[in-house]
Amino acid sequence: MRFAKSLTLAALAGLSVSACTASRYQISDALMRYGMSENKASCAAEFLRGHLSTGQVDRLAKAARYYNTDGPMTFGDLVRVAGTMRDGETTMQVAGAALACGLAADIKLPRI
Repeated sequence: MRFAKSLTLAALAGLSVSACTASRYQISDALMRYGMSENKASCAAEFLRGHLSTGQVDRLAKAARYYNTDGPMTFGDLVRVAGTMRDGETTMQVAGAALACGLAADIKLPRI
């Protein structure tokens, strides 16, 4: 009886955590809305899935909406947007996705 109660609580906890993370499709759609190609958005979404909450994805999308760029948003632009959010976890995950997907080539490095 005690085991069944523990198993039920664990299942409910798992469902509540999974409801808080953004889905691959939410992330991919948000990235494509700002001009990222389907392949890049798909790769990044696969990397970010389960690592960003829906709130983090919403805040990133809102920040990206107000980012001023001359053309479609690049992954480098998105890394810069994530860096302005004051959320180290989002910044690290977005930068990690850029590296994992081989997309870091379009990130302009600052001159030191």
